[in-house]
Amino acid sequence: MMIELLMKKIEAYIRDHKFEDVKNALIKVGISGITAYPVLGRGNQIGKGVTDSKLGIITEDILIPKRKIELFCIEEELDKILETIMTRASTGNVGDGKIFVSDISEVIKIRTQERIKFKA
Repeated sequence: MMIELLMKKIEAYIRDHKFEDVKNALIKVGISGITAYPVLGRGNQIGKGVTDSKLGIITEDILIPKRKIELFCIEEELDKILETIMTRASTGNVGDGKIFVSDISEVIKIRTQERIKFKA
């Protein structure tokens, strides 16, 4: 079956403490299907500096707790979802996170083995 819609995958890495606000805001704009899980990572800021008082050194090789959110939508919903995530996840500081958007070409329902192909 060929569907005449464009399907998108959104992967957002946000501050862990902002997750509930982002999740609730997505629900308010009509988005209910999301997957979220805790992750550790670092971006260009190379993690937080930590001083070890015993050794007198600064360690910057730290992975910071974040939350990864994955969701799928049709292209018409994309801007609304991105705006919601950006507005609710932002603190205005370095380390707020990133959002990645990808095209989805096919979905397979495991139970029925139905294959749905989307317009490229």
